[in-house]
This record gives sequence, C-alpha cells and structure tokens, in this order.
Amino acid sequence: MPKLWSEAPGARAREISADAATLIWVGLWAALCSRLYSFLSGLAKAGRAIREGGAGLNAAGEQIGEALGHTPVIGHRVDELIRSAFSAVSERFVEVGGSLERIILIVAALLTLVVLAIALTVWLQRYLPWRLERLRTIGAAYHAIRLAPRAADPEMERLLASRALHRLTYRELLVHTPDPFGDWASGRYDRLAKAELASVGLRPGTGVRRSEGK
Repeated sequence: MPKLWSEAPGARAREISADAATLIWVGLWAALCSRLYSFLSGLAKAGRAIREGGAGLNAAGEQIGEALGHTPVIGHRVDELIRSAFSAVSERFVEVGGSLERIILIVAALLTLVVLAIALTVWLQRYLPWRLERLRTIGAAYHAIRLAPRAADPEMERLLASRALHRLTYRELLVHTPDPFGDWASGRYDRLAKAELASVGLRPGTGVRRSEGK
C-alpha cells in the first residue's frame, strides 16, 4: 500500500493540513459556484415568462377563434384569421423567450465554470506539484530505506549519514546537529542519518532490514 503521508510528525502534520485545506477550499468554491449558478440561472425566468406568455397568447387566440367561429356566415373565415394572427404573434414570443432563456443558462454555466476554474487553479497549481513530489519522495525513500536494503543497521546508518552530508544544505544539517562534519569525522552517524530520514519524511529507528545471516 503506498504511503500517503510522512512518518515524521512535523512533515506529516504539514501534509495532512495541506490535504485538509485543499478539500475545504475545493468544497467551499464548489458550494459558492453552485449558488452563483442558481442565482444567474434564475435570471432565465425573464425568457421563460416571455415564452410562456407567447404560449398563453396562442391559447387565447384559439379560444377567441373558436368563440367567433360560431358567428353566422362569416364565422369560419373570422375563426381562421384570428387563429392565424394570434399564432404568428405568439410564435415570435415563444421563439424570442426560448432563445433568451437558453442564452442566459449558457452564460450562467460558462461564468460559473470560469470562476470555479480560476479559484481552483490558483490553489492547485501550487498544491498539486508539491504534493505529488512529496508522495514520490516518500514512496521512493520508504522502498529504498525500509524495504529494499540488505545492509546491517550500522552500515545503513553510515550510508544515510553520508547522503545527508553530501545532499542537504548547511541549514538543514544544523537543525539536527551543531557539528555535522565533526560527527562524520568521529563516526557519530546517528544525527546525520536522522537528518536524511527527516528530509524524506521517515522516522529513525523504525526498523531497517538486516542482512541475511546476521
């Protein structure tokens, strides 16, 4: 199973805090953008009202035409004229209202997506590269230091101390030992090894596999 977080308490706390903050940030903006879309899409009621008004106008024309259709002699002719006139006018209302409603919904969706994309990009472009690099570093270090080696603990400690001395900055070394070169020269590898393990998110003393037969 891949390791999601560091073993070292400080690094683990930072990673979990960053993960939690990211989930909160994404959830917050998802909720805000959902409300934004609901507000903007509500403006489509204007187009919907025009479309429904056109449908109502057509229905009214049907009723008037039906009522006048019973007029003697000219009733049939008047019925057709009324229905045709109301139908032509209502069709324009339905078309304009429907188009307006669709345009508002499309604009609402696009604007909501743009706001969400900007909000998430600003955060994730900093979080994701850092988090992915941490996952790769922790996984590779765990495999190389905990699972793969066959060296005895003292030899592994010396190798880790050597790597720390040659790889870490002076500031990182001084966090763990006031005399990194003196430690190395005198064979005191424990603090340097601890510095190397801390740099990749691992705790010291969690059991390095010993070589066979020892």
